[in-house]
Amino acid sequence: MDEDHQERKLTTILSADVVGYAQLMSKDESGTLTRLKELRRSLIDPRIKAHHGRTIKLMGDGSLVEFASVVDAVSFAVDVQIALAASQENEPEHERLRFRVGINVGDVMVDGDDIYGDGVNVAARIEGLAEPGGICVSQTVFDHVTGKLDLGFEPMGAQQLKNIPVPVDVFKVELDERSQSLATDTAASATPPSRKPRLERMTIWTLLAGAIVIGLVVLALQFRSSDATPPVIAVLPFEDFSAPPHQGYLSDAVSGNIITSLARYPQLSVISQRSSFQFRDSGLGISEIADKLGADFILEGSQQYDGTRLRTTAQLIDGSTEAHIWADEFDVPLDALLKTNSLISRKIANAVGARVVDLAEARMTAGDVSALMIANAAQSRIVRNFNRENLLINIEEQEQSLRDYPDSAWGYLGQALSLRIGLRFGWIEGDEEATRKRMYDLARRGVEIDPNNFMAYHALGRALMFNRDVEAAAVAFRRAVELNPSAFFSRNALAQALNYVGETEEALAVIAESERIDPLYGHDVQWEKSKIQWQMENCDQALATFQSAPTMPVAANKTLAAIHHCLGNQDKAVQSMADFVAENPNWTVSRERGIITGMWTAPGAADRWLEAMEAAGMPL
Repeated sequence: MDEDHQERKLTTILSADVVGYAQLMSKDESGTLTRLKELRRSLIDPRIKAHHGRTIKLMGDGSLVEFASVVDAVSFAVDVQIALAASQENEPEHERLRFRVGINVGDVMVDGDDIYGDGVNVAARIEGLAEPGGICVSQTVFDHVTGKLDLGFEPMGAQQLKNIPVPVDVFKVELDERSQSLATDTAASATPPSRKPRLERMTIWTLLAGAIVIGLVVLALQFRSSDATPPVIAVLPFEDFSAPPHQGYLSDAVSGNIITSLARYPQLSVISQRSSFQFRDSGLGISEIADKLGADFILEGSQQYDGTRLRTTAQLIDGSTEAHIWADEFDVPLDALLKTNSLISRKIANAVGARVVDLAEARMTAGDVSALMIANAAQSRIVRNFNRENLLINIEEQEQSLRDYPDSAWGYLGQALSLRIGLRFGWIEGDEEATRKRMYDLARRGVEIDPNNFMAYHALGRALMFNRDVEAAAVAFRRAVELNPSAFFSRNALAQALNYVGETEEALAVIAESERIDPLYGHDVQWEKSKIQWQMENCDQALATFQSAPTMPVAANKTLAAIHHCLGNQDKAVQSMADFVAENPNWTVSRERGIITGMWTAPGAADRWLEAMEAAGMPL
């Protein structure tokens, strides 16, 4: 391995190999190789592509595949095992090519197009525990997909894997009737290697297609609504009835965390906090708010904290009739905040008729509560007044949080995000490379402490972006969105990362989803969308998108200058850049180059951007 080019990243690794490969080769070497090659061409490779995977290496009978999403990796594994079994069901048992599959999420070392490390080794060792035609996954994978895929898992307990010092909890994926819903149409057209299609196989897949349709109908009927689409719920900011010494202590933590918890149910669609919280003290009626947000149900409530216990009331209201569907009151110690929010979420889901499943939750201890409050205060401070002075206060407070609450993820992720702002705007001094490394180490520690905390993954994504590992950043942002689908800022960050690596169509699709869950979105959506359209050289659309925002921050004028330069509007490009430089007099093309080099890797995009910056008048 070239030590000078080693990088690290968090990713999903799938390891697979053929059962009894040596014996099959000894009996018919040429035939086995031909059949294996055909299976890869017709069944395996198309599914890797469909599930957004990347083949790292082929090793005779084995394969190593990387996925950006854990859900994609498990979906692929189930899909391909079903397809392989169906394609060979009429083959003699001793001639079938059956695979074992193991999946792990872990930290790996990158060397060119190859990956190494314990993350890979664990996947390979887990694979060896799988039955022929079966799938085994690590505890981390299980935590990531529970509640997101309709699959059964059988615990296999802690396994001592070869050359892995710590035992790993392993789960077997149950390939039963439920798993058939993950089979794709690609499998229906597959034929056995070097053999003609059989009518029986077509009949099986026809029946399976019918079963999938019936399953979807059953799922749709689990909602009270006659619509096939999930109910849309908006959570308003809870009123704070705490006594003056404690008022504002929790800010919007109660309602905000309920949004996070609700959004993780795939059977529901939840409006983002940014859109729903715009109706704080609006004076509008419930039906008016529901109409503006496109919501079927509105949740409102109150919170009251006395320094020890938190009393929460919540009521779910029908958006069209304003009828109260459900109401309840909870009085718990503060460290039971997240458990209570999860309970409220399940009650809401049951009230609207959605079938729910238990989900892994972010953790919350007494120390977590205190660290969370510090992180919330820091975020509120910098949003209210975005300047260097407030950022330095945040960094100082969060350093204290790290010392006081070292077992909480909130201090680590909060400090990582603060350091990112400091680097981005030149507000902190010292060794920049050391700061980049510390930012990454802090974010990684946050994920290790609380792997179900979406903000920890968001912070990790931001840190990875600044450490020039944009593909790994996209993996982290995807995980943040999986944990909290209403997190519009993580979606926007994912779109930015995808755009930087040239995946512009997917970036626009992510933006479209952000627009759906955040219907009253702010300027950042149009800003990022216009930049993607600029990169695609759809500059007329980019200008229309940019100008559709009621207001834009001064920093966005760089993008506007690039758009005008693309359209040949030189005077407007120069004016836009002058507006930017007036507020950022020390900004230069050299500094811009230093930030985007190694991060903006889409062919030609960075050079085109820098050319536009210089042509519009940014100082060299």
